[in-house]
Amino acid sequence: MQIRLTVVDPQAPPSGARGRAANCDVLVTAPAGTALAAVASGLAAALQAGDGPVVLYAGAERLDAQRCTLGEPPLTDGAVLSLGAPADPEPHPELDDAPAQLHVVAGPDAGGVHLLHGGEVRVGRSADADVPLDDPDVSRLHCAVTLSADGRITVADLDSTNGTTLDGTRVTGRPVRFAPGSLLRIGESALRVAPPGGPGTRVPTAPDGEGHVRVRAAADAPGERSPGAAGESGAGAPGAGSHGAAGPVSRGAGDAPVVPGQGGAPRAESYSDSPGTPVTGRSSAGPASAPADHQRSLDTHGSGVPLAAHPADPHASTHAHAHADPDDAEGAGRRNGGRRRGGLSAWARRLTGGRGAPDGVPADGSPYAEPPGERPAPVPPVAAGAASAQPETWPDPAALLLTALGPGPRLWERGPGHPEALTVRLGTADRATPDGSGLLPAVPVTAGLREAGALGLAGPRPRLSGLARAVLAQLAALHSPDALEIVLISVDRARPLEERVAEWSWLGWLPHVRPGHGQDCRLLLAYDREQAAARTDELLRRLGDHLADQAPVPPAPLEDPAPPRRPSWARTADGPDDAPAFPGPYTVVVVDGDPGGAGLREAVARLALEGPRAGIHVVCLAETAPASPASPVTETYEAACALTPTFRQCGAVALLSGDVASALRLLRVAPAPQPAPVGHGTVAVVDAVSAAWAERFARALAPLRPDGPGERHARVSAPLPSSARLLDELGLARATPTSLMARWADAADDTEALGGRAWAVLGAGPRGPVTVDLVAEGPHLFVEGPAGSGRTELLRALVASLAAAERPDRLGIVLMDGRDRVGGAGGDGLHVCTDVPHVTTHLTANDPVRMREFAQSLSAELKRRAELLGRSDFAEWHRHREVSGRLVAQRTAPGARTARGLAGPAQGPSDPASSPDAHAGGTGRAPGAADIEAPPSATLRLRPSAATRRQTEAAPPLPRLVVVVDDLDALVSPPLGAPGRPSAGSVMRALEAVAREGERLGVHLVAAAHPGGRTAESEPVRRAALRIALEAPEAGADAPSPGRGRLTGAQGRTTAFQAGRVTGRIPRTATLRPTVVALEWHRMGDPPARRPVRELGNGPTDLALLASALQRAAKEVSAAEVPSLL
Repeated sequence: MQIRLTVVDPQAPPSGARGRAANCDVLVTAPAGTALAAVASGLAAALQAGDGPVVLYAGAERLDAQRCTLGEPPLTDGAVLSLGAPADPEPHPELDDAPAQLHVVAGPDAGGVHLLHGGEVRVGRSADADVPLDDPDVSRLHCAVTLSADGRITVADLDSTNGTTLDGTRVTGRPVRFAPGSLLRIGESALRVAPPGGPGTRVPTAPDGEGHVRVRAAADAPGERSPGAAGESGAGAPGAGSHGAAGPVSRGAGDAPVVPGQGGAPRAESYSDSPGTPVTGRSSAGPASAPADHQRSLDTHGSGVPLAAHPADPHASTHAHAHADPDDAEGAGRRNGGRRRGGLSAWARRLTGGRGAPDGVPADGSPYAEPPGERPAPVPPVAAGAASAQPETWPDPAALLLTALGPGPRLWERGPGHPEALTVRLGTADRATPDGSGLLPAVPVTAGLREAGALGLAGPRPRLSGLARAVLAQLAALHSPDALEIVLISVDRARPLEERVAEWSWLGWLPHVRPGHGQDCRLLLAYDREQAAARTDELLRRLGDHLADQAPVPPAPLEDPAPPRRPSWARTADGPDDAPAFPGPYTVVVVDGDPGGAGLREAVARLALEGPRAGIHVVCLAETAPASPASPVTETYEAACALTPTFRQCGAVALLSGDVASALRLLRVAPAPQPAPVGHGTVAVVDAVSAAWAERFARALAPLRPDGPGERHARVSAPLPSSARLLDELGLARATPTSLMARWADAADDTEALGGRAWAVLGAGPRGPVTVDLVAEGPHLFVEGPAGSGRTELLRALVASLAAAERPDRLGIVLMDGRDRVGGAGGDGLHVCTDVPHVTTHLTANDPVRMREFAQSLSAELKRRAELLGRSDFAEWHRHREVSGRLVAQRTAPGARTARGLAGPAQGPSDPASSPDAHAGGTGRAPGAADIEAPPSATLRLRPSAATRRQTEAAPPLPRLVVVVDDLDALVSPPLGAPGRPSAGSVMRALEAVAREGERLGVHLVAAAHPGGRTAESEPVRRAALRIALEAPEAGADAPSPGRGRLTGAQGRTTAFQAGRVTGRIPRTATLRPTVVALEWHRMGDPPARRPVRELGNGPTDLALLASALQRAAKEVSAAEVPSLL
């Protein structure tokens, strides 16, 4: 177990310009269940504290070093501990205690969550302000928000320079009511008052004892999110549908935005079935194609009337959002059935003269004052639902922070199929509704990475960093680590290493930067060119693997509930227009500055151009002067391209502009003939967050992990290891009965593996464990290799892997050593596997009598199965048996039942497979099966009686059978004088029958032999769809261990692998002591230091350890014993 902690010494003198207490990030490595006392001295030594007793605090709580356990809260990943005294209280919002909250929802210093406990709170740019804002357009003390004793909230201007507006009405020194949901504008910032409580019901979590906290999925926690407010329809309530989100909450299937013409900026594209028709209730079964008018709007880059929002459409004002040209008129709402918690919906009601109008706002709903100092003209009413759902679609930074701290119900809600997957909010802008009926304030301006391919951000470093932090925080909060990984490449030598590490250190706490594709590093961070080369090589290999996988067969259109259609300007010149959308998981690569070196530049440029085909999207950062009249957009774009060549490959760019870089212009980039911005773009106020906000956000997410398998990342192809341990490849480093029973339970629920699984992990491959499925890919497997190639060890590993995948009463294994190994010649063969409870029979070819008995018994088993199955095959028989086990025959009077039992079923079917009794094991109905009298009826009962259940459970089901034969060539051509030569022909005839009929009867054959000879012409080899060719052993210190080979499937596809060893001694890990090591963030992209694995000389083997766990697990599940063939 490894967890990362931060140790702070609040009693130490302040260090650095910030005056912060001494602190150190450490990596703690310890076995699960280790007490804090075991590492307390190491934590104190990290801060170079003096001798004496070590007292640690988590917040204000003093920790008992003997009772607190590493890996359990509060000692989870990302925790902050203080040494000697409690640290200063961190501004962690106790949401349930505060009467109200003040959220900074937009602006250059967004994301703040401030609790209102009563009294006056001053907002301003000064450090003396209660709510300080890093906004150059905000006065030192700009306004005051007051919470009175009766719960009334008011706001008053403090003689600010640029003034204060509340819902478009200017605020003077006289206090006016500040209602929850109202929008307060000061400078370029926007603030809202939120009611007490968090962003919703918190998601259930559970610690796993390994330093992480598992977040339970929504399906496991029904009722977490209440339906919408009064007036909403149930169909539109959040959670009504699913988009395949990997997190706890998913948007409904009808949550698609209808986007008006953008006038030059990329957008989250959506579709309507016909002009003027809102998108509602879109089914997840398949997407609707983009209509012609929408496609025209995608290619429009000038200003004009939006083509996807029709003034004649009465619903148009409820569809539009702010992907728009500054000259375009846009709406903000997305749905009619969305959740409403105040916000813009309350503002819209006040604008129309409805309830909740604050003091100072006329009942006719006067909007913003257009020219300062003039009374605004009345505006026609705006639909009350115009913006009700829009803040819920793209949450503001404050909502993101609360979601991470909760964790809130929106955590990781966007899966690969979500319509807003990889769509990020860059800022806000005031927009008019499409019909010109009013203004919508602070409408999010967003960009979709799936549409643009790559996104470029350029501007001065402080504001550029804040914008990049806001973008990555959105991706991390809304996409789970199973659906998204983040890679950082920051190797620009124009900036010192210390500056780059300090700027991006917060990113290392996110779970999304942990290697999920099997990359050879501790975190996906690159601060030097060697690390950058390793990260780009991994991504390029994954891109090449994806393109190679799609090359043989043209990809079919994906059944995506909301596939992103990239417009013509966002497609590469050589890319197909009808290329299917990548189904996920995704990778976002952050390229900060010039990667340096021709090779790295070329690699990053290729990832920006071709990466979206494999779900790899680049976010490129370039430090430039802000766009201004002195530096037009074109010059700023060219300057960014000159500093960072990858910037030219971005399909959309956001350029910070203005004297203080608090605005941005979002533009699309035409790819041909020379990439250049198109149109005027969208002007918005930037959403940026501070470094302290980002670290707090990242630490809140650090211990969280999705509960369940989730979307699995495809591993990066890598060189084969020189050796492999089977238990590591199986994920059973600690083989316990509990872990095995969990696997067996998963196999029992697998509807594709009727009758039992026959999965086997062979070893380590280029992209992780190499697995064969004898049911789907077989039914038979043949292993060929010379002496010393690891043939027998591979068969042992296959037996162990099969046993770990299925219960012993659903999978039986028969072992046979074709060569006489008496006296130790050739080792123990397969005899070492007999402790596995699945093994029912083991035979060595040295006794002709037992060999003949084995051949007869195996033939009789095939005949029994054929009679039992009849015309059905193995899977069909089990499917019918599963149904018939739930159906009970008509209940009759006891007398009639007795008479029928005495007479016998005269009309019984000739086909045993057609009778439910036959499927239950061939037994008749037991007395007491129908325990009450009932008139004759054709009704079927779906619940059998207790006697029937006992009878069904007593009869063991027909299990799959795997026959494993080593040295098949010794049976095909037995040597002269071999003890088993007289009966070798009988055994071969039985094995040939297995090869011919085994697929239908649920019997599989796995055979191994030397290459060449008559064995290749035998029927077991000719009928083997799966083949393994092992390489001859090599000599030398660097030579791989025996077991290097290639697996060839039925379709001819070949996979190299290193066979997993299962008879080695268990590694010497129990003697490792807990360690505390200072974290070096700039070295986290290096390959982890690996200690040489030393085996216990006299300890048990991995096979013995696994066999013991299998026996205990079989006893726990009361698995019925399958009889031996001998």
